[in-house]
Amino acid sequence: MNGRIRFLAAVLLGLFGGMGCGGSDDPPPQEPQVTVPQAPTQVAAVAEDSQVTVTWAAPANDGGSAILEYAVYVFSGETEVRVVTLPASATRAHITDLTNGTAYAFSVIAVNDRGRGAASTRTALVTPHVTPGAVSNLVAVPGNQEVVLTWDAADGKGMALTGYVITAQAEDAGIEAEPVTVTVTETQATLISLSNGRAYTFTVVADNGHAKGAGTSVSATPFTTPGAPTLTANSYSTRVFLRWTAEDTGGRPITGYLVTVYLNDEVLRTAETTESTLNVTGLLYSTTYHFTVVAQNEAGRGTVSERIASMLARRPSVPRNATCDTSDENITFAWTPPEFDYGHPVVEYRIATMLGGYYTEWYTTKLRYVLPEIPREGNPMRFSLVAQNAYGFGDPVELYCYFDSLRP
Repeated sequence: MNGRIRFLAAVLLGLFGGMGCGGSDDPPPQEPQVTVPQAPTQVAAVAEDSQVTVTWAAPANDGGSAILEYAVYVFSGETEVRVVTLPASATRAHITDLTNGTAYAFSVIAVNDRGRGAASTRTALVTPHVTPGAVSNLVAVPGNQEVVLTWDAADGKGMALTGYVITAQAEDAGIEAEPVTVTVTETQATLISLSNGRAYTFTVVADNGHAKGAGTSVSATPFTTPGAPTLTANSYSTRVFLRWTAEDTGGRPITGYLVTVYLNDEVLRTAETTESTLNVTGLLYSTTYHFTVVAQNEAGRGTVSERIASMLARRPSVPRNATCDTSDENITFAWTPPEFDYGHPVVEYRIATMLGGYYTEWYTTKLRYVLPEIPREGNPMRFSLVAQNAYGFGDPVELYCYFDSLRP
């Protein structure tokens, strides 16, 4: 009996042992391991007025379990000041009730049923802020190559202003020209090294370090007193004809000139004029005079011209007893020599008139002259007669010639 039992056990052992040897050696499959999520990605923050908008993208791996919510951490410096929880569908958070002017950083964490995952990298610091108001009462006072700007402070709207940004742009500059930009902390500024006579536009903007307000603009043209005119003089027997040019107006229109006549370094007389010429009469022959001229504009009188000298009485006086005879249908002039030639004899005479819009001249050394046939323009026709010596032409005498057929 025992032998039979031992035999059955051996058979069973061989049977089950053979079955085990013929099966697979692989371990049975395991259930997936669930972990906390990875960190959210693409975290960014944009500051606004008293709030910041934080955005992110879902983690690349949710840890094997659906994300249940997100937690947004708010930091001021290294201090955690707030945690905001949002549903799993959120990829944006509006963090409100922040302090304008204070810098914040943000980090986002995803949460599943295993817990909170890794925190994202903190965002760069952002600062909630307001946009300051515009400056008011902007005034520009032009000066010599400069403009002084003043204005009333802008409304900071609860934030301190860091300064004002001023741009200066010449109005005749091209669109590609870069404006001049300066920053000041006061409510006034002096812009220098400008061009007199050139118009500029100045724009002032308030800045709080995070945002700039709307610009306020004003235009102005720097100017100063005029430069020295260039003066020339032509002397005659008892008068001097002055002519000048004023190239440097100082940036403003010239409103007039002051001419000063000197005799023996003493002021003899002055004359004001708005013209660029002056005929100074009533002078003495054989006498030397000096002259200056100064221009004036809105800023006042400018630099006086160089003083020039002119000696009178070297040119002949006017021809005397001049007549015009048209009785024979010709124009015949006759005259007697000037009273004074000042030691320099007359060398010729000049007769002149306007013909067809052109200045026409005839010369003679005689005391009588018959004009060639010319068109008869006007009634009467006006002519000038002048004597010339070695120093030039003297003062002219004017003649009005009537033709008998046209005489009134």
